[in-house]
Amino acid sequence: MSAGQKPGVYGVLSSVNNRITNIIHKKDKKLLLAAVCVFVLLIASASVIAAVVFSRGNQPVTAPSADPEVQLSLLSDVSTSEVMISEYYIYGNHLHLEGEFDGTKYHDFSRVGLVLRKDDGTEKEITLDFSSNNFGTVFFTSSEYINSGICLDELAEGDFCVLFKIVDGDKKIYTSAAALRDFDAVNYYTVTKNGGNRLVNLGFTAYSAGSGILPCLAIKIEKTALPADVYDIVIDAGHGGGDSGAVYKGHNEADLTIDYAKALKKELEALGLKVRMTREGNEKSGTMTGSAAYNKDGRVERACLSGAKYCFAVHFNSVSGNKRTNAHGFQIYCPYGADISFAQSIADSVVKNAGARYSPQEFSRVAPGVYIRTFGKKGIEDSKKVAKQYGYKPYETLKENTTFYYMIRETGGVATGAYIDGRSSEFNHNENESRNSVTGLESYLLEIGYICNEDDLANILNNRDAYAKAIAAAIAKELGITAK
Repeated sequence: MSAGQKPGVYGVLSSVNNRITNIIHKKDKKLLLAAVCVFVLLIASASVIAAVVFSRGNQPVTAPSADPEVQLSLLSDVSTSEVMISEYYIYGNHLHLEGEFDGTKYHDFSRVGLVLRKDDGTEKEITLDFSSNNFGTVFFTSSEYINSGICLDELAEGDFCVLFKIVDGDKKIYTSAAALRDFDAVNYYTVTKNGGNRLVNLGFTAYSAGSGILPCLAIKIEKTALPADVYDIVIDAGHGGGDSGAVYKGHNEADLTIDYAKALKKELEALGLKVRMTREGNEKSGTMTGSAAYNKDGRVERACLSGAKYCFAVHFNSVSGNKRTNAHGFQIYCPYGADISFAQSIADSVVKNAGARYSPQEFSRVAPGVYIRTFGKKGIEDSKKVAKQYGYKPYETLKENTTFYYMIRETGGVATGAYIDGRSSEFNHNENESRNSVTGLESYLLEIGYICNEDDLANILNNRDAYAKAIAAAIAKELGITAK
């Protein structure tokens, strides 16, 4: 554990459990009785802390609770809780974990693996990337990217425990994990596949082990029907209401985005997916504008409360003044820190199947047609100028690598650094109430083409269905869904 960090309630539980073991060995009955009383109180506190903030419909979510015999089987060979989890979130359909442990306890440490142990005794291990500091603390992460690692949709039904296998010479030591701070337990619904879904209940709790009570990260998975307010995918048709977006030769971006969004929705629903639109095209003037994105029923709020795993924002490009231009081509924008392979698949599919071209734009490009735009130094300075203009304190959490586009950043919760907290008067002091959520939508912004480029515009107007089918095909491939 790094200097100055507190262990949290689960770390305390582990410490007290170890002290009780020492007292038992000393056979001091009075100390044992006192320690047990403290331990019971701590367990009660842990169960309260394991309950989380309110989710959709203001229904509380609590951490999993397996049968006592199942708990014992999951932790049969675990006697300690050495690992402390410092970061925990679900982005898209992947669970991401970061943590640390004291490496000085292991004289011949070589590697650490994350083990998903199921109630039937089977295990799935993921080798973790790790590093250490001068004090011997080992730091690890479940994945280099925010959208890869532990795919929750691939897990079967049953009870699981997240364990860590520390390899020390020829010894393999299993340890459970505690939380460095209080994390929300979550209910995650898998993407609809073959007409079915599973509920994944995940959170930090305390389970019975052969050596006593140990803190752990537990998972319970069961079949379920998808609730009425939970979706697979959100489509955000850009602009709308009083915001027409780009305009060229009588073609409004807001009208084109709603046409394309509806066409994409139709293709995705044909795959059996449940899709929500952030707008339907009948918005009144003054609604759905950028400044209204954080309203109680704004597009960010609608996406974040949808329970969806993915969000695709549909836009069309232009140049200053909406003048005719030679700039052209398809662009897809990703969040910072993401594996871009899915985005590349979408770009390739659109170019191959919809007669589109990759955009030649170099700014923010990371692959053909694929872009990651962050604030950078200039963006941060511009943000400070806006704060001064509107009379509020600049956002101190804003970094150079913070994702620039708000429909990507603000729908991802902690994974993408969402930060709009209501101080911004240009947003009428509305806030993203899901900015601290440990569940985020894997979000992408699609610039279909330039409406002020004659060739792009002709393709946009004549090939809408081809674009929709190409995008849907790439999504189906990513999700492992076979077209009906």
